[in-house]
Amino acid sequence: MQSHVSAGEYGFVFLEDKVDIVIQNTSNGEQSCSVNNIRLHSLYNPSKEASRFIESSVCPFNPKYVLITEPALSYCVKPLKEKFPQARLCCVRFTPAFNQWNKIWDKVFNAYNKTEESSVNKNLSEEIFSYMGEEGVSQCFFISWNASEKAFENFHQFTWNEIKKAVLKSQSVLATRNYFAKRWTKNALRFSLFAEKIAAVSKGKCDIVICASGPSLLSSIDNIKKFRDSFFLIAVSSALRPLVACGIYPDLCISTDGGYWAKKHISFALNGNAVPLALSGESGCFASLLADHNVVPLLYGDGTSEDILKSTIGKGLPARRNGSVSGTAAELALSLTSGDVYFCGLDLSFSKGHVHMQPNELEINDAIHDTRTRTMETRVSSQSINKASIDIYRSWFSTTDFKGRLYRLSNRYKYDSTLGSIKDVDWIFFESRNRESHKQEKPEFTYSERDINPKKDTERLVELCKNNITKKNWIKEAVPSEYVVLERTTGTPAEEKSQRIVSEGMKDFLNDILRAIHR
Repeated sequence: MQSHVSAGEYGFVFLEDKVDIVIQNTSNGEQSCSVNNIRLHSLYNPSKEASRFIESSVCPFNPKYVLITEPALSYCVKPLKEKFPQARLCCVRFTPAFNQWNKIWDKVFNAYNKTEESSVNKNLSEEIFSYMGEEGVSQCFFISWNASEKAFENFHQFTWNEIKKAVLKSQSVLATRNYFAKRWTKNALRFSLFAEKIAAVSKGKCDIVICASGPSLLSSIDNIKKFRDSFFLIAVSSALRPLVACGIYPDLCISTDGGYWAKKHISFALNGNAVPLALSGESGCFASLLADHNVVPLLYGDGTSEDILKSTIGKGLPARRNGSVSGTAAELALSLTSGDVYFCGLDLSFSKGHVHMQPNELEINDAIHDTRTRTMETRVSSQSINKASIDIYRSWFSTTDFKGRLYRLSNRYKYDSTLGSIKDVDWIFFESRNRESHKQEKPEFTYSERDINPKKDTERLVELCKNNITKKNWIKEAVPSEYVVLERTTGTPAEEKSQRIVSEGMKDFLNDILRAIHR
């Protein structure tokens, strides 16, 4: 018995010129299928074929995830579970024709776009990364169901390019974590030892406007001033200086970056203004600013920085780490109000010229070195920011579900790209919506002062670090790449060597941190 499945039955037009899917019964009572006369499964014993295929697939490590591309009728699930009982099983579909078998997988991704005909899912790599994380992608065993390679050549090539992107991103993130691990922990130590004025924020009902520092922010300056009293204003760190230069003082400035330039961006707050700062333990911030300024601790719920803050400060505002300060700010704002959230200056584009509204600390610093032979125009035109990072941030905003509460706001600015379900609106739209909510209460601050005892605090932190140095969450933060290797090699002959490398790395990490505490 044969049944034919057409693409049109599923409301999808495939990239392939013609797709004819035939499902038929086999001699052993199972089902087989073919696509354009290319068999995806055996006509005699497809389950046995799948078992042999999985048995022959050699994985040299202990996987946390297994992802296979277009497994069709999914006979491979059972042997995969038997071979990798601890792993989560995922697949990538090239067609919706096999969706009835999706429920037996832990996770199903689609290479095709559900809404646009004849197109691919451009967010596939980000969806894979978001589900697995950098550690999960690095511990994923990727397999291709060979028959599908020929039957869906276009989707196959596209999917493996997307998988490559996810792998490269995971490597980049792990490398960044490796590089900054000690710095982030030292930032948390500085936070714990010097932050005196701790602020908490209660939830409100009014609209919240967030300002990033993209060039489109300039188009909104006049309207931000005009409607300033009707909303709660949050600035990401790089937007603080240009806002203050225009006479606009945010209700809150947020910084999550642990690097030097993050400190420079918010250092302007030292010049007499009283904008509270929302900082994670990892955030870079000068000790003098921590001592003199109201600080809202942001708690991610994991890692060494978290444990350090809780041991000394003990409280904070829940937040999410998602790769960019703008992403953290968006989710934080949504948690602080029942109203709408609007983003100004969220351009997320790659172009020549200034990528931030001026004045900007990066530009001010670079301008010092301008000369007659190396002019500002030459320098700016030759600058490049990490396009891959921008693509990642844009993909995150485009794929995240904000429940229709997040808008991108400008004075009819022409952006280079859209952001998924986030609507681009102007200030006429804002005014019409804001009429109903402008009198709603804003998030409110409460303040308290810590009784800092440098000797006792130092002793407490030393004890904390020594007691936690062998714990899993500290190892993940301190030596993330080594941790991934250890996870991959668990139960293999290489496990002992991996454990030794991790132990040596943690000893070095502890010694470095203890030196920082006693300075």
